[in-house]
Amino acid sequence: MSSKSSEKKRKRNHDSQEPPSKKPALDSQDKPAGKPIRMVKDDNELAPVLVTMNSQRSPRGLHLRPYLKPRHRPPIQPVDRNKGILSSELLLQSSEHAKLDFIGRESYDDSDTQMKHYVAILDPQRKTWEFVEVRKMILRVNLRKQAKEEGTSARGTLREQKMALIDAFGTKQSRRAAQSMTENSVLTNTPSGRPDAVEAAIIASIPAEDLAAASKSSATIETELRATKPIPPANMLATHPSDVYPIDTLVPNGLTTLHQLPVKEWKDTVVADLAILTASRYVSRRVEAIAKWGTMNQLQILRYILILIEFSRCLKRTSLKDTKSLGPDSKKLPLRSELRTILSGQTSRGSAEIPSWANTLLPESVIDAIRGKFAPHGAYMSKTDITLLHTTICALSLHIPPMSSRDGSTITRGSNSPIELATDTADLRDDLLVQDSTIVQYFRELGCRVNKPREAEFAVWGIRGGKVEAAARRIARLSLPLEFPKSRHGGTGARRRR
Repeated sequence: MSSKSSEKKRKRNHDSQEPPSKKPALDSQDKPAGKPIRMVKDDNELAPVLVTMNSQRSPRGLHLRPYLKPRHRPPIQPVDRNKGILSSELLLQSSEHAKLDFIGRESYDDSDTQMKHYVAILDPQRKTWEFVEVRKMILRVNLRKQAKEEGTSARGTLREQKMALIDAFGTKQSRRAAQSMTENSVLTNTPSGRPDAVEAAIIASIPAEDLAAASKSSATIETELRATKPIPPANMLATHPSDVYPIDTLVPNGLTTLHQLPVKEWKDTVVADLAILTASRYVSRRVEAIAKWGTMNQLQILRYILILIEFSRCLKRTSLKDTKSLGPDSKKLPLRSELRTILSGQTSRGSAEIPSWANTLLPESVIDAIRGKFAPHGAYMSKTDITLLHTTICALSLHIPPMSSRDGSTITRGSNSPIELATDTADLRDDLLVQDSTIVQYFRELGCRVNKPREAEFAVWGIRGGKVEAAARRIARLSLPLEFPKSRHGGTGARRRR
């Protein structure tokens, strides 16, 4: 039995090209041949110094002044030690920095007292090694007393004034918050969000090129993270909000696709003083004013928004097999002929008849451009593809001005003011069948600020119920500079798992 089992054992392959696990010995040519290694016997107290700095790097060009004094109790060491090092104590000091003092002292750790430190001197011509005993020292940083008092007094004065105002005129909630800040300051001794004097001095000692490289890398990381999100790419060099998301990046083939969209029927319907009925609340509330006082480009963008909303609504649920391959919440596109009919608006809903303006089918090139941009997988769309479709609709809506007034006074460069683009999020929320928090997150990912309408804009947004109605409305505003949500890198989760 033992012979059979030994025959079945896998034999080692000696011809394999894998590197050996053991480290090879140093080549004898790298060592200086000839004279042996020599220990330099020197009892001078001005011996070389080996300086280390814990947890940070010393500034460049730092000059340290040496100070010598005799030791009170010289340690008992072997005879081969340097007598000058044993009998004297060295101190290094520098006050060149504006707020920091650098002090170097000899290390008295247990591990260092039992150890001798040397510096090797190699002479390549003579091929000799010489070892010289050195002092082991540790350089530490201390905040200068004057700078510490200045930072503490300024910080204490501002905080005391703020606390006095809160105590005199603050509400119960603000007093509780002030009490919580006081309790936290007992533990941290630092106001939240502001570095203390020590941190400010250490940051000031870091070279400027290192800080620039760190900030540049942080900005690069944020840009790379935004590039992976399902949102249209933003033009960070734009000088006007309307140039942040240009039409060429939102519409496949740009103006070529927009010019192929039939909008003459909408013009004729408005001239005939007839109502334009669509399946989109967002489009129905703006098409009449755009057809009367807007530009042809704005009317084509509105028709393209209607096509994308119809495209989002016609998606069907996928089977379990398709869900496993494309992920959860994936959708299936209808057949090509059916999709063209739906996007052209020629599908009746319930008892409603096909609208009169939907007599013309969309060109095949427009259908192909939409499918190629938002459905790269062919007949299916993943959750990421659907999110890109929704965020593109939100970005297009910023190019349509608010149309609450019927005289065309709010039609400007694409917004309700020359410095920002704005839109109401409620209509798109209902058209895309998403939650209020989801549509708000879409606009924030685009760099918008989402807040309540201003009181001076109630007439622009058709708010007639005063502040009560305005509290339930949300306006997305795109202005420069853009304000993107801060990305989380997973540090909070790691602390929570502990």
